Amino acid sequence: MNVNNYNNHTTEADLLRDDFFIRSMLGPTEETERFWQQVLLVNNLSEEVFEGAKQKLLQPAHSMNQHAKDALFSQITESTHTRVRKISYYRYAAAAILLALGISFALFRYQSNEVPVKELAEKSQADTSGILLVTGAGETVNIEGKEAVLDFSNANAVTVNKKKLDVAKISQAVQHEVRVPVGKRISLILSDGTKMWVNAGSIVKFPSHFDKKQREVTVDGEVYADVVKNPKKPFVFHTKEFNVQVLGTSLNIHAYSDDPNQQVTLVEGKVKVKSSQGEHFLKPDESYFADGKTEEVREVDVTFFTSWKDGFYRFKDQQLKDVIQNLERYYGTDIECSPKIAKMTCSGYLDLKDDINMVLRGVAFSMDIKFKKEESSYKLYQ
Repeated sequence: MNVNNYNNHTTEADLLRDDFFIRSMLGPTEETERFWQQVLLVNNLSEEVFEGAKQKLLQPAHSMNQHAKDALFSQITESTHTRVRKISYYRYAAAAILLALGISFALFRYQSNEVPVKELAEKSQADTSGILLVTGAGETVNIEGKEAVLDFSNANAVTVNKKKLDVAKISQAVQHEVRVPVGKRISLILSDGTKMWVNAGSIVKFPSHFDKKQREVTVDGEVYADVVKNPKKPFVFHTKEFNVQVLGTSLNIHAYSDDPNQQVTLVEGKVKVKSSQGEHFLKPDESYFADGKTEEVREVDVTFFTSWKDGFYRFKDQQLKDVIQNLERYYGTDIECSPKIAKMTCSGYLDLKDDINMVLRGVAFSMDIKFKKEESSYKLYQ
């Protein structure tokens, strides 16, 4: 690291958007301390600004008001979002700091009605032996590996990771089903070129070839889709609670049948969400939310809903039980905690390429709790 890289760092915001500053403040060494002393000597960075940024970074969350926490969160996530693919060394620091921003807020936000958190892990009991493709011809193909690319763009030469599947000839318009267990993910390319990222614990039903009127796919779980535009043939996603109609767009659908919280988030294009309660038209940067009782559409930062497809998990002001539920699906493991801890509210940025031990270590450290492994599961406790 060259001290001259910091010629233009003159404010606390500059430092709080700098990966190396954050990492070296969280885990200082003799080398990093000498480096920052040199920066203060040869650059325009004042010691007052340096100490101010350091104090903001390291002060306990309970001493910060909500405005200060939101401001710090925005500064740090601005850095991580713009350089998301270059921060391998920064992953643990980001998890620790951003989660910490929600601690004091969380301690006073949990409700008194305590519900057993073990219910969160019901779906994680599913078979995790492999991704399954159940063809319309009645064949079942076990796809090995944690991630894979399943390509149906040529119905007579279906491939997995560019290798042709050894299955019987697949007839056009026959329905198929891909089952992605917890702890696994898959990219699915449909016959029209539409690409879908299918998240852990999801089931997608689709045809080998779309008919002439419209394109239809059924989703139980979470998918991100880049839909190929075709005005003459609308694309419809069917879920248990609603349908989503598009012409050509990028969107995220979160619709697990065992999760009352359902969302549709639009990145590009225009979609119509139709449920038993009515119709909603979404514009880019808007999300449809439903919880089984109410529905609403509001403006959002779409990266909080789509970053999972790139191996990152961003969340803000979420209860820890919801974070745990997503981690259980993603890693295919059970995570238990008390109802009190489950209702803590936190914000964070986690790199899902890290193993579950590192992720939980960051969560536990930043929220002033502990975790331990118990046989095949994990437990968070105070």
